[in-house]
Amino acid sequence: MAGARRSTRKAAVAAPKYTDTSPEASEAGAPKANGTKKTTTRRKRARDEDDDEAIAAEDSPPPKKAAKAKPKPKASNPKSAVSTRASKPSTTASPAAKPPSTIPTPSNSSNRDADGNQEVFWLLKAEPLPRYENGVNVAFSIDDLAACTQPEPWSGVRNPQATNNMKMMRKGDLGFFYHSNAKPSGVVGVLRVVEEAKVDESAFEKGDPYFDAKSVREKPRWWCVGVEFVRKFGEVVDLHTLKGHAGKGGPLEGMQLVTNSRLSVSRVGREQWEFILGLAEGKEEEDAGAAVEDDEA
Repeated sequence: MAGARRSTRKAAVAAPKYTDTSPEASEAGAPKANGTKKTTTRRKRARDEDDDEAIAAEDSPPPKKAAKAKPKPKASNPKSAVSTRASKPSTTASPAAKPPSTIPTPSNSSNRDADGNQEVFWLLKAEPLPRYENGVNVAFSIDDLAACTQPEPWSGVRNPQATNNMKMMRKGDLGFFYHSNAKPSGVVGVLRVVEEAKVDESAFEKGDPYFDAKSVREKPRWWCVGVEFVRKFGEVVDLHTLKGHAGKGGPLEGMQLVTNSRLSVSRVGREQWEFILGLAEGKEEEDAGAAVEDDEA
């Protein structure tokens, strides 16, 4: 979710972004062990018991002769015996090897290959429909971004994994703008990163819908990037369509949007990026063809 940002739109009222909230629980410290050393009389009691047993042995009558035990038959040498029993195969299943991670990762900190092409793309979610956090409407759509005259801070993200993804973004990176909790939810356009990760000041503002009382300015927990509008698709590439291509062997298999649906800022591989762009352009061509047919009719 994107939080309540001070939007730079031409409109008078700024609309914040939607973000997934995932507050971290504080861990309670384990109680310290009592350092007082206890004295023990166990050894003294043991010596006392030994003395009593010795005295009792002197006063007791002589023990009876023990009956001779019958000699046990000698066990056959296991080495010399030839086993005719077939060994049973082990039924314990070996642990299955974990499949390699399919999450796209930049090969270097610049997120560019040897030819200067972007390696990992991004997907950022916001809610276009009204939703209130602490009495503040946090709705933010791609049309709101298009109305901004300055870089829009993607603030209000309170998930460590999403924050780490923003820290990996580089100036000039492209990402999808995704409408979350919409009708329908899906990819609606493209944005560009114009400011790399910086401290999210909204975490320190008590009036902000995503104020974090645990955040300390000297050691900030939350970061945000600045983005700008690039383009809006003619039609939404909806979540149902995306999931339809995310099955095993599909072009969107392993896409973070599907495997970690609550993540508000996720990664997109190059092939996934190009495939989704193709879906969007295909929808636009279909719409253009339908419009021509209507005009001819």
